Order: sequence, then C-alpha cells, then structure tokens
Amino acid sequence: MAALSGCPDPGEPQDVAAAEEQGAASGKEQAEPSPAAPAEHEMRAAPGAHDTRPPPMKQPVPLWEKGRTERMIDAATAWAEGYVVLDLGEAWTPYLFTERASEDEEPVPHPYRETYLALARGEYPPGHQGERARQDKYLELYGIPPTLGLLRKRFHAVREQGCDKELDLAPLQAFEGFASYKGNPAARKDVADYRYLKRQVERMMRAQGVSSPEELDRSRLDDRDKPRLRRYLKLAPKVEAVRAAQRRLVCEGYMKGKGRFVEGGLDWATHQALAEFERRHRIYGWGFLGRETLEALRQPGMELERRAVVRVLTERAMLAAGVIEDGSTSTRPDGSPRTWKGADGQEHPIPNLEEALRRRVVEAFGLQTPESTLAWLEGLGELPPEAHRYVAFRGVELPEYYDGEMDLQVVVDRGDVWYEFPFDEQGNARPQPVQRRPRLTVFVRYLEQRIPLARFGTTIGGWRSELVDGVVMWKYKNSPVGPRVWARVVAAPVWMPPEGTPARDLLKRDPRGEGKDRYYINYHETGPSYASAYGLVAAYHRKYRRDAEGNILLGGDEGIRTHGTVDYMSIMRRHSHGCHRLHNHIAVRLMSFVLAHRAHRRLGAQAISYRLPLQYQGYEYLLKLDQGGYVFELDHPLPVVVLEGRIRGRRRTPIEHPLPKFDKERGGYFLRDGTQVVVDRLGNVTPVAPGPDGGLVRLPVPDGGLPLTGRPQDEASGPSGAPAGAVAPPAAGAPTPTTAPSAPQPARPSPPAQPRPSQPAP
Repeated sequence: MAALSGCPDPGEPQDVAAAEEQGAASGKEQAEPSPAAPAEHEMRAAPGAHDTRPPPMKQPVPLWEKGRTERMIDAATAWAEGYVVLDLGEAWTPYLFTERASEDEEPVPHPYRETYLALARGEYPPGHQGERARQDKYLELYGIPPTLGLLRKRFHAVREQGCDKELDLAPLQAFEGFASYKGNPAARKDVADYRYLKRQVERMMRAQGVSSPEELDRSRLDDRDKPRLRRYLKLAPKVEAVRAAQRRLVCEGYMKGKGRFVEGGLDWATHQALAEFERRHRIYGWGFLGRETLEALRQPGMELERRAVVRVLTERAMLAAGVIEDGSTSTRPDGSPRTWKGADGQEHPIPNLEEALRRRVVEAFGLQTPESTLAWLEGLGELPPEAHRYVAFRGVELPEYYDGEMDLQVVVDRGDVWYEFPFDEQGNARPQPVQRRPRLTVFVRYLEQRIPLARFGTTIGGWRSELVDGVVMWKYKNSPVGPRVWARVVAAPVWMPPEGTPARDLLKRDPRGEGKDRYYINYHETGPSYASAYGLVAAYHRKYRRDAEGNILLGGDEGIRTHGTVDYMSIMRRHSHGCHRLHNHIAVRLMSFVLAHRAHRRLGAQAISYRLPLQYQGYEYLLKLDQGGYVFELDHPLPVVVLEGRIRGRRRTPIEHPLPKFDKERGGYFLRDGTQVVVDRLGNVTPVAPGPDGGLVRLPVPDGGLPLTGRPQDEASGPSGAPAGAVAPPAAGAPTPTTAPSAPQPARPSPPAQPRPSQPAP
C-alpha cells in the first residue's frame, strides 16, 4: 500500500519535497525502458526523436471524480500530484496488520491478519475469536470496520426490510429527553402509569371538547387532574419514543433473541437491542435513548447505511494519506481558531483533515444519497475476499509541516487526580469531582513550534481490585509522570497476567458446563484479540537515559502502555490500572500515523513461553501463551511526557499499601487476620473494637504494625508534593534516570505489586 500510494517507505524516510519534484518530473522525463517493447525504447532513444506520447504508467489505477471514473493515473506518482490512492478491496487492513510495506519486501507473517480479515467480512473464526465476535456481532465500535462487501450486504438487507416506509419516527423526532434502563419493574411501572394517565387525560379532553392535551384549559381542572396532566405530559413523550424505538428495533431485527419486552418500557431486552443498534452504527453509548443514539434512531435505515460507507472509506483514506488532524485541536477553549506559523511567516489554522477527506470521499465516489451510495457499491462488481482494489481520488493539501520524518511528541495530561481513599467508614463513595479528564495530545515540532495535531480522551490509574495474600483488596494503580519513550508499537498485543491476578478475572463461565467445565480460560482477555486487555495495538512506555553522544538508552519497563480497549465506555469516565486507554479505532489511527512518519523495523510476531496456573472453586486451570504480539520497532524512539495534572484533595502522593474492601455482611473493614479497622481518606488504618454504646473504639496500632503490604502506614508523603514513583523532567542535558519505585501495572485484570514483565519477549 505504501508503494502504491507513493507514500514514503516507513523503513526509509524520504523528503516530501524531493518526492514532489520527482513526481512532477515524471511527466516530462522518459520512462524506464519496457522489456516488452525494446523497439519503442530504441525509437525514443534515437538522436533527434521527438515522441510526444506520455510515458507508460508503472501502476495505473482508476481516478474517481464526481461519482465516475473515466481515466487512469499512475499510482507511483499520485501522491506528488495531490491524489490519494485508496484500497477498496476486501483484503485491506490497516498497516498494523500487513505483512510487508511493499512488493519488494519479504513478507513477515502476521498471525492475526487472517482473523482480522475474517471478522471484517462478518465471519466468525473457529475458537474463542469467533465465539466473542458472534456475541458482539458488530465490530466497528471495537476497531474492526466492515469491508465494502459486508456493507453492501447490509445495505441490501435494510432495503428489503422496508422499515423506512413502515415506521413512524415522529415520536422519536419529538422526544428531547433521556431514557435509561432502570430495571424491568421500573419499565413496567412507567407503562402502567402512562396508560392510567392517558385515560384520565382523554376524560379531561372529552369534558372540555378539545382534541389534544396541550389545548386543555388548566384553570378548569380540579386539584387532582392538574398533577395528572403534568405527569402525563412529562411521561408520555418518553413512553411513546421508547415504543417507536422498539418498533424500529423489531423491524430491523435487533430484538431477535432478546425475549419478550414491555411495550413502551425501556426494559432489559430493549436495552440490549439498543446496545446492539449502537454497535452497528459505531455509537458510543449505554443502550439508552439519548443524544447520539436518539439522533441515529431518527434517521432512515438507508441513510445510516450510507453514513457507514462514508465512515469506513474516510477511515481508510485517513490511514492512506497518513494524517491525523481530526479537528480536536483546531479551536481554542474560547472558540477562536488555533494557528501555527508557516515558513512564509503567516499564521495558518490547524486543519480538520478528517472532515476535509470525508467531503472529498463523498464527492469523488458520489455518495451524497443512500441511493447513489448503494449504486456505487453495486457498481464495484465482484469483491473477492483475497483481493486488493486500488483507486485514486483528489486528496487534500497537507500543511508544510508534513515533511519527511516528522518530529513527533505525545503528551498525556492526567487532568484532575485524587489520591485520597474514595470510600468512607460505611463503605460509601466519597465525592471526588473531576472537571479535567485525562487527555492525550499528539504534537509535531516545526520551525521551533510545538503544533498540536490531535487530542484524544484517555485514562489514568485509580483504585482497583488486587489479590493480596489470597484476599481481594483495594490498591491504587498509579500512572507515573515524567518523560518516557515509545520504542516499539505492537499490533494484536498479548497481555501476560501477573501471578497475583484473580483467577475469576481470567475465566469465563459456560452455562452448559458442569464441574470444572463450568469455566474455561478467557483468552480474549490475554489476546491476541480486539477484546484483549490491550485492544488491537499498544505502544510500550519505557524509561530511558541519554549517553554522552545524546543517544537514547532504554531503561526499565514499568508496565505502562498506551493501548486500545474494548471497554469503550471507560474512556473519559473511569480509571485504568495505570495505562492510557484509547478507543480501539483511535489507537489504530494513532499508531498507524506514528509508523507512517517514523522510520521503523518490522520484527513480526514474537515467540514467548508463558504458563500461569489458576485455582478456582477447587479446580485448576492452566493459562498458556506461546506467541506474543506483532512488533514494529522504531529506529528512533518517540518521546512521551506524562504530566502530573492537578492534584485534588489533601493527599498529595499515592497510597502505596493495599486497603481492605468494605464487608457488607459484617458491616465494616476487616484485615486478613480478622482485625476490624477504620480507614480514613488519607489511607491511615486504625484498629477498632465495638464500644459499650454500640460504636467503635479506636485501639493503638500493635508493635510491628498492621498486616498490610507496602510502605508503613505512617510514612510521610514525598517531598514537594510529588507523587511517589514520579520522575521529574530532567534538566537540559541531564540523563533521565532508569530506576524508579514499583509502579502500577497495565490494564485489567488487576496485577500484583511485583508483576512479571508483560511485554512480548525480544
């Protein structure tokens, strides 16, 4: 794909200006001699010959303009001429899942590639990969967009259903509220209340001789009917919108297999069907009626299929063009445009290249309407699963900072950080409000500027469950601050759970099994899988130092990653185990962008030998991993800086020792030896005993302390308010230290305090 698009070879960075000069010259200079036509070559080489015919194309591809293609262009020079070469074939994958960068290279086998392609085609591979995919059904939300062949099948199915003609979407258009799942009893109560109130309101309308509730004269209503009318006007739009949504979900097949449902009530079956609807249309939601989900339900089904085609082609175009600007950094908080200074000394706005490419895709292929989009898909003809199909369309003008190997940097702002223990003495959550969520920003350094190209929501560590000496306790999982580097990017990464990981977190229940067969190893959690703890791709944070010549020498691995996640609703809402999570498709886009603009080597799948025995309910299970992820190693590590953020509350450093969980049955906090304790917000643990008045009496801490692991409970906070384990940015020219205290470990499930290395073996 890199060769066909004219993009710089990821392994051999070249100057873009030189490439443009070469591309411009290709239309004037004579082409290389063709072995198939020696006579023609001799004629052109003869002194005084003047052949005005254009040179033969090395890689001819059709150019699409305004919904049709009438001429060919040369893919070898397309990039220099302002075109993007796009692969429409069923064999397309992001660069992360390719096996070579050009036809000249020897392929390096990618074990996950065939699985990725099968899932993109809507097929279910054998084993655990197919089992999970069959349950999820629609995987675009998880980072695997459907192929054009699958999109064409879906388009045909929607047209044959005919739901757009049968359904009344007016209640959905009118509803401006929010409806969430609160349990089946609540759904039934909503419907019962609605039916009762509707009868009462109809009685009022007959009495006043009006045709709608809005026409009722409230001054003529008695003290019982006035609140009934208010309740009806509030409840009716929700129940009617839910009913309209259910009819659509039934017509389009989302209710199939969900069981009976309460008509007009957002019960469990409706909630599940809405979640499936969201997955199909890449909507990040909870299976509720509100915002993006509601907007999609208001649209005809054919229009949603058109949007899916545009979305998939735009994502392919972003990766083919090697761009990442999505508008997330184009404006400042006050709404004014954010700019950068060019070589001409002028200020230029940071572009939204995703939106610009989307418009070009729609224009080039004629995707303005559902009908024209389906016609275009049908016009592609046969789409063999193993084939590529390259076409070109007019691209967008790239800013001048796209010049050879880009000087990139990634900055993670941790936002608002709370180190205090988040539960009170009764086990209730303490308020820990967060106004600033974590953000990851991609910068390019150009003309002594640091230009923000894109900003994504991410996660940092927090309080997570951890198995400590056989007891599940709370442990704060920190996201260490300071400078780090990405030295390798791993596609289809494998997570090797540390020894203390709770066995239940690594097992999945089989409702048909008995005895030991009631559970089996959940290899989706370890990967490779779109649903693994690391998602589809991970970049490994490494400490480093510089030698006397300024070369980067890699140091320790703290187990921190920037990676994708299948838990898409955790982004911007919850904490991780210290890693920086991204939506899977954003992680793929980011790491593809990095590899497109940083020289690297393709190391391929890494062999490992990992075994972890798991004990659960009297049975032993053995987790076995023999193959790691597919590794791309950067020639020059990419700098990453994790900022401290804004520390909130009284505690200025992380609590490093584990803390007990509240025992609801016994009504308190208890240590492993049965000692009852209280835990304050600073993490201090004090033994207590029942007092004569029924309260708790605090006891002195015994000699030798309480049976907690980690640092002593009375150890003072670190100097200058810096979080424990934090590494301050080095002074200019100073080496970065390579040793640090123990740090939190990567994504779920919870690892122990001293984990095994969890990166693929070199």
